[in-house]
Amino acid sequence: MKFGIIFYAILGILAFTIGVYLLQYNFIISIIFFIGAFINGVFIHKEYNIHKHDKIGYEEDTVSDEIVIKYSRSGRIIAISTYSIFVMVGILFLLSIIIKPNFASIFVLILLIGFTGYFIVKIVLEIKKISKVMISINRKGIQIKDQPIYVWNEIHLEKITSKHLVSRESKHDYKPEINYLYFFHNNEKIEIKIDDFDISNYQFAQVLKIFRSRHNNSRL
Repeated sequence: MKFGIIFYAILGILAFTIGVYLLQYNFIISIIFFIGAFINGVFIHKEYNIHKHDKIGYEEDTVSDEIVIKYSRSGRIIAISTYSIFVMVGILFLLSIIIKPNFASIFVLILLIGFTGYFIVKIVLEIKKISKVMISINRKGIQIKDQPIYVWNEIHLEKITSKHLVSRESKHDYKPEINYLYFFHNNEKIEIKIDDFDISNYQFAQVLKIFRSRHNNSRL
């Protein structure tokens, strides 16, 4: 954890310093570096929270009747900030391009407008994700997005599991870990990626146990 925080802190300070220096030459380029510094600050906050709250769980009597799981806010902020850099790059080129009445100039202009517009759309989509409910869990069962609810009576072996991506080229390559909500529904295996959600694996596993227990007790 300490290495990650120190690494992001160094990058953030470097980006901020460069941004301050470039203010006297080009405002848009300096803004790009300021956004980079901000992204590193969010990474530091995210890294700190992951390790601080990883083992903070839920108590049975503190869990509400329904747990709603959404996308991680820090993940959305990082994505929006990253896309904003590309928007700034597009605007920078749009302001510097010299428009001439020929095919090449018009083509480049359309290309830059499309490039900038694409990342503006990506920003809008990320903003919409902030309030979007991805998973809800209650006494009845598990609901994924707007799909029909998977009721507890038809679910078994629910758990949080992890997989490592293995490269075909080399077994020694970096193997990122991907986390899933895993269960069987009427003998059909269901796997939902949960890496980008606002809940830790430990907390998610606890929520599953609590609501499974509530359902089982309600049948007694």
